[in-house]
Amino acid sequence: MKSIPKLAVAATMMLIGGQLSLAQATADDAQPALPVSIVKLLAQPASNNAKRVQVSGFLVLDFEGQALYLHREDYQEGLTRNAVRVALLPEQLKQYEDFAGSYVSIEASFIKRRNSEDIFTGSLFDVKEIRKTLSRH
Repeated sequence: MKSIPKLAVAATMMLIGGQLSLAQATADDAQPALPVSIVKLLAQPASNNAKRVQVSGFLVLDFEGQALYLHREDYQEGLTRNAVRVALLPEQLKQYEDFAGSYVSIEASFIKRRNSEDIFTGSLFDVKEIRKTLSRH
């Protein structure tokens, strides 16, 4: 019978911790995106890990994958270390398909590469917006 109160305390603590995590995530989502150079994301991915960012580059939306490259030439030469993966939902892929092969600005959350087997430096996910830019970055 003594284990029931300990179990109840543990469950309560987990519930409170979960609510705090949810509140933190909601607060972070409300923060404006941090303007970041793609060069900084590529060179120092840990410094922006799990942050909301606004970054520009050359957008590729191939059936083999979606990515934001530093330059068009990096894509053409297959330099995936000069790119970050872009995780789009199917409806977003359709919405932004005309942006493929253009320089764009993306507002999204960033996470650094999880392991050395990943061909990209990191991933942009939870994409809020993609806009075409007027010039090459």
